[in-house]
Amino acid sequence: MGSRVLEIASKAGVLFLAGVVVSCGGDSSGPGETPGPDFMVGDWIATVLVVTSAVNPEVFADLLAKGATFRLLVQPSGRYTAILSGFGQASSESGTLSVEGTQVVFRRTLPSPEVARSTWVREGADVILTGPTEFDFNSDGMIESGTIVIRLTPR
Repeated sequence: MGSRVLEIASKAGVLFLAGVVVSCGGDSSGPGETPGPDFMVGDWIATVLVVTSAVNPEVFADLLAKGATFRLLVQPSGRYTAILSGFGQASSESGTLSVEGTQVVFRRTLPSPEVARSTWVREGADVILTGPTEFDFNSDGMIESGTIVIRLTPR
């Protein structure tokens, strides 16, 4: 996806989560079966939110374990709001969401325009988004490449 999706201030500085998503594809209901955008409509909460270093896969941050929460609200019109809270602050973004095959396309309008493409995997009622991101793994103010995994569960 390669774009910044959310920003939130952490104890050590600014935490950037880029590309809320994804590099895997498919649907647990069978290969080649692609639902329409309606499968993303609803109120979702992250039950997994882990960022792993691209340089050293043994380095990771479990943001939920550190007290963060991530919520995604998608309306039938395709409008979405994403909210990341933690470390005493919250950050949000909004825009429109569409599904093109195995890609979820986030067209962010606020806080700044940006388009991000993601692939998704569905497991039962959950949707798992995995993809490239940037993160300050050692709190030194230097943002590094990584991978984020977000498991969204309907609320």
